[in-house]
Amino acid sequence: MKRLNKVWAVLLAMAMMFCLLAGSAQAATASAYSTKTFKTAKRYTFMHNPGKGDEKDYKSVVYYTDDYFTLDPTAAKPNISLATASFCLSLAAMGSNDGARWQENDACLKAFLKKLGFRNFRSNDEFKAKPTADSLGFGVASKKVAGKDYTLIALGLRGAGYEAEWAGNFTLGRYGQHSDFAKNKEKVLAFLKQYIADNHIKGHVKLWLSGYSRGGAVGNLVAGAIDDGALKDTGITLGQKDLFAINFEPPQGALLSDSPQAAKYDNIWSFVNPNDLVPLVVMKEYGFGRYGRTWNYPTKQTTSNYSSKRKAMEKLFYAQSSHEVVDEYTADSFQMYKFDLSDGVIAKDKASTMTLPEFEQAVVTLLAEDLVGSRENFVNEYQNGFRTLMYIIQAKKLFTGSETDLDGFIKNLQNNLQKESMESRLQRAAKKPFDPTYGFNTVVSDLVTDSMNDTGINNLNPVDLSVFLTTVVKLVAGLFVMNPDYAVTTILNVTKLINVHFPQVSFAWLMSMDPNYKGTADCY
Repeated sequence: MKRLNKVWAVLLAMAMMFCLLAGSAQAATASAYSTKTFKTAKRYTFMHNPGKGDEKDYKSVVYYTDDYFTLDPTAAKPNISLATASFCLSLAAMGSNDGARWQENDACLKAFLKKLGFRNFRSNDEFKAKPTADSLGFGVASKKVAGKDYTLIALGLRGAGYEAEWAGNFTLGRYGQHSDFAKNKEKVLAFLKQYIADNHIKGHVKLWLSGYSRGGAVGNLVAGAIDDGALKDTGITLGQKDLFAINFEPPQGALLSDSPQAAKYDNIWSFVNPNDLVPLVVMKEYGFGRYGRTWNYPTKQTTSNYSSKRKAMEKLFYAQSSHEVVDEYTADSFQMYKFDLSDGVIAKDKASTMTLPEFEQAVVTLLAEDLVGSRENFVNEYQNGFRTLMYIIQAKKLFTGSETDLDGFIKNLQNNLQKESMESRLQRAAKKPFDPTYGFNTVVSDLVTDSMNDTGINNLNPVDLSVFLTTVVKLVAGLFVMNPDYAVTTILNVTKLINVHFPQVSFAWLMSMDPNYKGTADCY
């Protein structure tokens, strides 16, 4: 197995993805899609980040035509070819690993848009500098569409390979929209306004925007603000049917109290895999949602002929050379475990019929309602700790960079959890969960520390080690107190919980449905 994305692996292995605190996808499942094709669509190759910030760039294929923007973005079903092209836009915006590491981080997006005929590319300064805790990279380009009366603007938002920006994903704030996503929304809108002014763009405009994960969350807020009139004073005309906003696996940053599912936002789509934890951010229970409508990828539980559809998806998944970052699609092999309090034994729960989406929803709801309790308490008790934790991980203070570090840590964590001595300690802790000597805090701290030592991860200074252990233990020990079965299931399924969020999975599903690819391995 190749080394996994450090953020998700570490947090899921030890912290049950605490920021993914609850809430189901708020819009109805929209599994139907339009396969309307365009003879004008042409095949282009482009380079992109594979979803990690420390590897090479990879080559893929996009089919593009300006005629996509003759479609009605408010139609009941999204056009799958436009969706795939939009995904490629978000993929190119993930940042480049080739060339000067940060000074040329926008290179893939710039080259992608140039190939599609866009000009006057400009990216923000944060796209070309080492990320900070709350930065965001994005780029814009435009074109006058031949034979049409409008200017087409494309906006891509960085959603991977952004290191310290992960800290911002944990910054909810005490009120309003998700604080970090909302601040970056304002950056994007200000940049767009300046771009329009600097390039003397007037009259009829159409805007195409897309982002993945964190980029998708900000993109969703940007689209909602534009529907609310954020660009009305720029001298352009941009109506509801001129905005094509398609984001992928985006967390939730809007407020349900703002009615984000109203018809005025029907030009905004979020493509979501129901097996993915990330779109559960941030919690519906705390009043969060997304603008527009949600379209769900196929799942074993909800899709007819799923086996054949998955087979078609896997063909294209393995055709991507960057699939090595993910290794394989494991969502359907999820396994529940149980922790027997009578003898401390951890074993597979063969009687359980719980699916991965059901498990994820159950755990994050439990954490949100019973462990954290409220948005205010998250800010008071957890927000700063997790921002610091993300910095420790993303600043590469935790791992030394060896290919074996992360795989070894996860394997040691899982093995140590199932040792007879640890099972005995957990059994004792279950009887005295808050005991300072025998309770879950001490046991979980020893479990994590021993697994780090077994892997040779010992380069944290005392202050960072204290923050790391305190934050992780606070969550995992709390989960053991509330539901030991969920705690052990989380740790023993860590790679399955992570796997679904990698962009190779979304890309494979989209290509398998897009008639442009003709079901063939037309990618690299």
